[in-house]
Amino acid sequence: MPKYVEVTEDEAWAIDHTIRHTFNEGTNNVGRDLLLKVMNVVLEFEERRGKPFSPQVLPVALTEDECWAIDHQIRCDLTVNGKPVGRAILLKVFRALTEYANERDSESGVLHLGTLADLLRPPGEEDETDGSDESPGGPQAGGAADSRQEHEGPGTHPPDDAPGALPRGK
Repeated sequence: MPKYVEVTEDEAWAIDHTIRHTFNEGTNNVGRDLLLKVMNVVLEFEERRGKPFSPQVLPVALTEDECWAIDHQIRCDLTVNGKPVGRAILLKVFRALTEYANERDSESGVLHLGTLADLLRPPGEEDETDGSDESPGGPQAGGAADSRQEHEGPGTHPPDDAPGALPRGK
């Protein structure tokens, strides 16, 4: 999912000036799509110029590859119309790239936690049956003994250690 970065008109012109339509990031040509987005922002600034409530910033939806393209091409000392804009653009892109990295870390963290939970589960909890219980919830979902106890009430079947009682799970 793209990240939205708000840019000023000068920042949009700086991106347009710096990024080339032939710019490739890996095997993807990201320059053309990025420039189309920036061109639309520049045109929007132009159309709203002089009108009441004309915006100072407009959002641009950037993919991670487009953020890397901007990071690669724009220098922190870049100026447009005598105004320093490179640092401001890079800070916005750094925030977006950090969000992308955090999302990846979160996703892999959840997968890692699932693996840790499996490793930390005591061996006795893995499978209390002979393996023939193929129910979606597995053995913890409540077997026949649990449902019998719910319907018949407690104490209506012999305890596990009673003479003649079969051990559970066998």
